[in-house]
Amino acid sequence: MKTNHLTQILSLSALLFALAAAAPAQTLVRFESQPGSKMRMDGTSTIHAWHAESMLIGGFIELDAALVEAPDKAKPGKVTGKGETFIAVRSLKCSSGKAMDAVMQEAMKEKENPRITFKIVELTLKEVKGTAVNFDAKGTLTVSGVTKDITMPVTMLRRVDQSRVTFSGATALKMTDFKITPPAPASALGLIKTGDDVKLTFEWAVGKKEAGK
Repeated sequence: MKTNHLTQILSLSALLFALAAAAPAQTLVRFESQPGSKMRMDGTSTIHAWHAESMLIGGFIELDAALVEAPDKAKPGKVTGKGETFIAVRSLKCSSGKAMDAVMQEAMKEKENPRITFKIVELTLKEVKGTAVNFDAKGTLTVSGVTKDITMPVTMLRRVDQSRVTFSGATALKMTDFKITPPAPASALGLIKTGDDVKLTFEWAVGKKEAGK
């Protein structure tokens, strides 16, 4: 009986090994940042609405090659992918001018925390509409040295040759969630109070990294 039991275990192990070996391995395609990106931060104050923009987004993303090549064949649900993006705080230019750039950098503790970063933890495919692939992206956003979990809708637009894609999305945040005190600079009109709520929108252009480069 012991011999038969051992034989069954060995046979089952051999079968599982064969199935694992036969299963196609997932190939990840790496995309890296390209010119043509933009991140915008919109907010309010007691005298007017304001925004700050950066035209530089760095980082990379790796996606399942099958999803990139034929997203229309993919089923909704979690997909294989990982990545990280970052923006230099100093690259953000405020609509109110250089004086507000300095106020914003001080509020965000730029010297100690020069980058805003977002690390992708999980991607969930929602739907595909033509060349647009819609995801829910879950990740960690770090601003001013404080890291928070966030989830936001993200759309990937593909080019026909698949060498370049663009990701776009938006999310609403509060400055105080990242321990940032909303700036209140003095001006000729008196004390300007900045609102706590801000909206981040982005368009991130990435290109396929060729093997050996």
